[in-house]
Amino acid sequence: MGLSRKREQLNTFLSYVLGRNPYEFGLVPDENGFVKIKEFLKAVNEEEGWGHVKQQTIDELLIALPDPAIEISDNLIRAKIRARLPFPVICENPPVLLYTGFRRSAHAHVLDNGLTPYDQASYVILTSDKPLAEKIAKRRDAKPVLMTVDTREAHKLGVIFFSAGETLFLASGVPVNCFTTPPLEIREERNSDSEKSKKNAQKSPPTPGSFIPDFASTRDKGAKSARDDKLSWKNNKKKIRRQKERWRDEF
Repeated sequence: MGLSRKREQLNTFLSYVLGRNPYEFGLVPDENGFVKIKEFLKAVNEEEGWGHVKQQTIDELLIALPDPAIEISDNLIRAKIRARLPFPVICENPPVLLYTGFRRSAHAHVLDNGLTPYDQASYVILTSDKPLAEKIAKRRDAKPVLMTVDTREAHKLGVIFFSAGETLFLASGVPVNCFTTPPLEIREERNSDSEKSKKNAQKSPPTPGSFIPDFASTRDKGAKSARDDKLSWKNNKKKIRRQKERWRDEF
């Protein structure tokens, strides 16, 4: 297949992803149809046959084609034609269970405070498709923690859900008491306890009867002792020389 043919296929594919159904790929455009290029590339690279698409590939496409289907503004990308792009709408009756994921390092924080949007976004992305939830979460963490949200309990806590496509849903956040996650790993708890022990050990004063060696002081004493020995040796040498001179005078 020629290079021009490959670019035309890529152009058509990008037009579909950004202008027709970004939600199918776990992408949510802003009100102007833009998504972050970094997130867009991660989603495209997951699709079979499109793992080669990089920032440079898109830049070359914009130069090579007289009328490319996409346009870029700073770190954002969107389709030029968005007439068939659906936008999220309030969903009164979402599925009972929705799924999302988050970074493993945030597990303890999420259990205590709930889940809030990433990176200045105004929503949390959820889906009724558990494998899709895991795929989206892995774009931020190779081993994410999956969360199961009970939408009925979330509604009681004032959460409003928006539907975006067939399987994607949005929420401003997920408060505590309406979701479940796997238990926090014991390994993480042990690491936390270990760090606390180290900090306490650093703060603890010496126990009665113990002492902390002052190596600097020891070095100073050693240097002083060496100087004293040297002076003593010089004094003794002078003393011996005077004695020899006196003995010569006497004999």
